[in-house]
Amino acid sequence: MKYPIFLFLFSFFLFTSCEKNSTEEILWWHDADVVELDASDFELNISDTSATGSFVKFSFSEGNTVTHDNWDVAFRGTTLIVNGGEKAHNDQPDRTGNAAVYIATGSMSAIDSVDTTKLLQDNSSGSAILNNIMIDDLGVSGQGWASYSFSTHLFSPRAGRILVFRTHDNKYAKMQIIYFYDSLNPDTGSGDIGGFYTFNYVYQSEEGNTMF
Repeated sequence: MKYPIFLFLFSFFLFTSCEKNSTEEILWWHDADVVELDASDFELNISDTSATGSFVKFSFSEGNTVTHDNWDVAFRGTTLIVNGGEKAHNDQPDRTGNAAVYIATGSMSAIDSVDTTKLLQDNSSGSAILNNIMIDDLGVSGQGWASYSFSTHLFSPRAGRILVFRTHDNKYAKMQIIYFYDSLNPDTGSGDIGGFYTFNYVYQSEEGNTMF
């Protein structure tokens, strides 16, 4: 993402900041790390919403994208997968860890612990998030981290949707996806299909500790 755009977005997140009670307002939280990640190397088949292309793997412990097997969550377009369970397609990276995920409703500050009973892993039918109608590749369900506009064809992350993860090595993290494009004024008519993630996350590095 271009530096001036990031500076603008970061300033925007800062001044719409933390500890607000409304889940419709919270965008940035002062205790979270902010990451930009490019998962735009994909092609979307509009007829069946399937996607092809590379997954970008992210490690919470390293705070960065990785190429090795010790990843926690991977991104391709609007699809998120975790390093736990089974892969649904051969073009996905192998699952070598014990990662799992669920979506909580609330602000980053309000989600202060992990409900381990809700954690789910990927399986041969699809990702844990997709299988439980938390999101589909067009965001139509309205129950996931993003919504889709049929008029503008844009994806918009939903405020107050926090992804809670068990990592590949049995630690925990929470994430709020803030933005999905590389421009403040994305134009799908010009081929801007997104895949540029900006997100907050908090990582709990103590194994077994479910509190943030």
